[in-house]
Amino acid sequence: MKELAAAAAFALICVAPASAADAPAKTWKDAAEVSIVSTNGNCKTQTTSAKNNFGYQFDALTSLSVEAGALGARSEGRVTAEQYFAVEKTIRKLDDRNYVYEQYRWDRNRFTDLAHRHDFSVGVGRELWKTTKDLLIGEAGPGYINEEHFKDRRKSFASARAYSKYTHDFSPSAHFTQDLEYIQSLKDNRDNRVNTETALTAAFNSVFSVKNSFIWRHDSRPPTGTRKDDTILAVAMIAGF
Repeated sequence: MKELAAAAAFALICVAPASAADAPAKTWKDAAEVSIVSTNGNCKTQTTSAKNNFGYQFDALTSLSVEAGALGARSEGRVTAEQYFAVEKTIRKLDDRNYVYEQYRWDRNRFTDLAHRHDFSVGVGRELWKTTKDLLIGEAGPGYINEEHFKDRRKSFASARAYSKYTHDFSPSAHFTQDLEYIQSLKDNRDNRVNTETALTAAFNSVFSVKNSFIWRHDSRPPTGTRKDDTILAVAMIAGF
């Protein structure tokens, strides 16, 4: 009996790690981001921002990311900002550093006279620089943009897109990211867009983190009556799963 019990115990020790190792790897991840600012007294304002980013790994080479968000602001009972967006992107790796991608983005911003913007692009990407703490990627490719406005005329044109993203890990729980996107109209060389985001994210634990970000968007030929530049400075709480 002692020999049998010892054999059973040895078998459990050997099988337990193997079972953990054989457990299927997680193929998806999700992060929800919320920011709310409310002031009362001499001035009554409220700003709310929410985003969700979902990622799915089909296999070792193919991945999908879907992001959607909304931002709204009210001042003295009057709506002063209303923005929505959704982005879908699929990446297929060619090797360890190179890949191809397909991306579709939809935007709506009532206060910049934008009813709907459909932005579709395809292209190639590459990891330009990679260390244990740093990653710099670059992307380039053609695209097509169709814009419907509330007051201004509709715009549609072929485009060229260039994009880069730099990530630096200060520690396992603190990360810096810098995104830069340039879109050039192939119909009008005076029409171009620049989108940037600078962000610092610090994690409290394995689930919650706080993100400080600054977004700048530039449109060289905006709709009539709107400005060329928009900026957003935000502090948000993120829950990752």
